[in-house]
Formats: sequence, C-alpha cells, structure tokens
Amino acid sequence: MAASIQSAIAKLKHKDVRQRRRAVRILFDSDAHESVEAFSPYLDDEDIWFRNKAIEAYRRWAPKHAPHLLEQLARKGQLDGQRCVATVLDSIPNVKQSATLARLLLDSNDDVVIRKAVNQLISTQEVTNEELKEFQSSSDHVVRSYATAINEQVPELLESLADSHPDVRRQAASSLLMMDLESEETKTVQDAIENDDALWKLAVPIALEHSRPNLIDLITTKNATQRRFLVQSLKDAVSDADDPRLRTLIDADCTSIVARWLVGRNDSKSDELRHELLFDERVDSIDKSRLLERLLHRQHEPLIQKLAEQLLDISDDELVLSAAHNLYTA
Repeated sequence: MAASIQSAIAKLKHKDVRQRRRAVRILFDSDAHESVEAFSPYLDDEDIWFRNKAIEAYRRWAPKHAPHLLEQLARKGQLDGQRCVATVLDSIPNVKQSATLARLLLDSNDDVVIRKAVNQLISTQEVTNEELKEFQSSSDHVVRSYATAINEQVPELLESLADSHPDVRRQAASSLLMMDLESEETKTVQDAIENDDALWKLAVPIALEHSRPNLIDLITTKNATQRRFLVQSLKDAVSDADDPRLRTLIDADCTSIVARWLVGRNDSKSDELRHELLFDERVDSIDKSRLLERLLHRQHEPLIQKLAEQLLDISDDELVLSAAHNLYTA
C-alpha cells in the first residue's frame, strides 16, 4: 500500500493528464494524508478540476497533518484558499495555531471568511481586548453580534440596545437581562424592550425561565398577538399547575394568560387551579367558557358534574352558563 501511495504521489507530476487524474483518485480513495503537500502545485493549476482537488486535499488532511500549509494558503490571498482555511479553523488541534490563521483571514474581502475567523477567535477565547473593540464597531452586524455576545461591560451593552440590527440588540439584551443592574440601567433595558418587539420576544422566555423580577412588566397590557406568544412561552417554561410562577401571574392579575395555559390540561393539580379560576371574577367569560368546553370529554366524571352544577347555581354570565349547561348531564 505504501509503495502504491508513493507511486501515486510521484505521478501527480506526470505529463499525461490522465495519469495525474488517476493518481489523484488513488490518493483520495486511500485517504493518503501524507500526500497533502504534493498537491501544492495544483493550487495554481489552469485546470479547475485540479485546483478544486488541491483545495479538497488541504481541507481534508492539512488541519491535523500539515497545518503549516494552511498558513501558506491563507497568505496567498486567493478567495478559494481563504474559504478553505476558514472552514477548517475549528478542526485544528492547536488553538494558538488556529488563532494565527484566523488573524490572517481578517483582511479577507469575503464576509463569510471574516465571520468564521472572528467566531474562531472569540469561541476559543484567543481574542484580544483590542480585537474585541474593533469587532464591536464592525460594519458587519454578524461580527458585532459575535462580539456583543461575550461583552460584559454594561455601558457598552446598553449602547448596543440601539444597534441598527436586531441580532445585535438581542445579544445585548440577552446578557443584560441576566445581570443585576442599577435602577437606571434596568429602566433603560425595560424601555428598549417595550419599544422593540424582537427584544420583547427574547425577554419573555428569559424572564419566565429564570423568574426575573421584570416578568410582570413584560406580560401586562399586551395585544392579542403578543398574548398568544405569552401563552406559548408559558407552556414552554411551566409544566405543573402548582408552579410558583403561575401564582405570581395570578396575583398580578394576569389570570387570562394562566387560564389559556390551563386549557386542555387534565391532571389533578390543573383541576384545582381550573376550579379556582372559574370562580375568579377577574377571569373573563370567554376564557372561562374555553376552559369548560375543553372538559366535554370528561362530562360524566362526578368532579366535572359538581363543577358544572356550582357554576349553574351562582353564575349570571350567559356564555359561562351555556358552557356549564353543556357539561351538566344529570
């Protein structure tokens, strides 16, 4: 096998193009990583097939077996070569070496190449403070977003809340929402969220998941579309009817959101909470009737019959009475 690989490597320089093509196929089929440097002359070949094979050989074998070749490729300044290096940055075992390569790519004219290089420096924690500041002011919103994601400076994050791109604003808000801020800083964040639907949709799940103090402010006085998002977010975050977050919402007069979360649930804890909300005057008749309608499949249960009877006795709301009557079969 070794002899045949060496023979194929030698034939990469053969005058007959058919012999060269056959040698390339043999080396790839054999996964002959030791041949990678022999592909270097093909990087400038007139035949695009050979150029592509050289790039493929570098991409496949150079990261682990000949990373020095990637540095040469990055320095050549050719777009295909830069893209090749960019795609294998995270495959290079030595992070210092990958950082060196990433920095060589920062001068590329291709946005994708630059983004991959920036991401590599940031994700491996090889980025310098100077580079980070430069990335934060980049004209490319993706680069700004990468830099914002690891920024821990509150003043800079507050500034990023006014960025022209929603991805950057979301990254800034995501960090700020998890911080213990001063009152003025909190107000700045809250004002930004109230005026930016993208930030609001980011903030709600975070506040729910971590029981943040701004939860009530995020949930009250919302339109119908936003209420649907709130209900779905609540369903994603809360699985039990005795979850303290539900009690927080009920106490804050967000009963409609809780009632909609409760629709269709049939466990004992949910039955208790449903009973409470059906007799809570703050819950409107539409939400109550919806809760009752989803109990039709249980109408023969004594618990449901008793509930319907109680509502028929005390309610004067036609919508609730109609739904209760449908349940009551005695």
